[in-house]
Amino acid sequence: MTATATNTETKALLEPPKFQGAPKAEKIVTVARQYGVSPLRQWREMTALWLGKTRIPTHEYYNFGLYDPAIPMEEKKQYVGIKGSWLINKELTPKTLPWARGFVGNKVMFTSLIDRLGFRTTETQAVVSTRSRFGAIPTLDTPEALEHFLRHDARYPLFGKPSNYSGSFGSALIDRLEGDEIVLGDDRRLGLDAFCREIIAEYGEGYLLQSAIEQNRAMTEMVGRAIGTIRLVTIRDGAMPRPFYALWKIPSPKAMSDNFWQDGSMIAPVEMETGQVGQAWIGTGLDARSIDSHPVSGRAFAGFALPFWDEARRMATEAHALFPEFGVIGWDVAFTEEGPLLIECNDNPFHTLYQMAFRRGIWNDDTRPVLERTIARSKVMMDEKKAVRKRREDKRKRS
Repeated sequence: MTATATNTETKALLEPPKFQGAPKAEKIVTVARQYGVSPLRQWREMTALWLGKTRIPTHEYYNFGLYDPAIPMEEKKQYVGIKGSWLINKELTPKTLPWARGFVGNKVMFTSLIDRLGFRTTETQAVVSTRSRFGAIPTLDTPEALEHFLRHDARYPLFGKPSNYSGSFGSALIDRLEGDEIVLGDDRRLGLDAFCREIIAEYGEGYLLQSAIEQNRAMTEMVGRAIGTIRLVTIRDGAMPRPFYALWKIPSPKAMSDNFWQDGSMIAPVEMETGQVGQAWIGTGLDARSIDSHPVSGRAFAGFALPFWDEARRMATEAHALFPEFGVIGWDVAFTEEGPLLIECNDNPFHTLYQMAFRRGIWNDDTRPVLERTIARSKVMMDEKKAVRKRREDKRKRS
């Protein structure tokens, strides 16, 4: 059967996870049986956590395993949901404080800038866009233009991703072209014409085609070919940014990217000073379990030392210093044989990933003082910015 962009069985691009609504009755009953927590107590805890500062919705209450009676309520209150994470980041980086928020969010512009400033990053071979142009980088605005590029100009393998989304939605590892078929990194084959039309139809406003990265040999031997990036979060704690926390997003053996929401993906904490990997986890909620070794390679996670770790910490910190108005930035860092690369910059890092990897809330006794100091400093910077603006306005009126 010929692949078509409307056939969901043959779509190339990774689709976002389904929305998780209210918990099903079976889940509530299972928790009650396995953990001895009555449905009434579950609902009381969920209500308290949703109405509290951390804003945890019901499905995240279960994803984080907060029904476990072994976790004291005070510790449960240290967790945040996705909205609670956003609210923290909003305080860390007030909306009008940074001048470069839109620039940082533009993956083409951002990688071009940091490459020019000497930071190792990805190479963009072309951009699909029906709206914008990108100077010397080829812009492809029709299915025909994209097909011509893939047939004649592309240097394979490629990694494709939307320019304005996070979470690996819409991503694809394009291994090669064989005749009229695109071969993806998971060995699926799709018709080239349908593939091009799918990208234009779904991400015509912006889609990057970048040179795929060849991962460091030691990491590939452990987890396979798919790039498992390190989420290295830096925070402006004082005059300059510094590393805050790090975790390894370990891709599923069948995945083309590393996001934790994909079935079979794993996550592990990384010790900030040494780059050593800690206890890895797979799954969420009732399906969550610790995992000691990779399911395919059999290699142990705990104790594995990430390569070029000092260089990666330095690179992320110095890149954050380009934008000191941002209180926090989450960097996706990949490792090659030559060293680390900055893949993406996230000005709204999901601290929920920290909680999955470290098995504790982001608002804990160790991280809270750092977050509070940075929030306080951001308020001072915001007040200073307003004062400067007022002085200039008053001077303009007097003149």
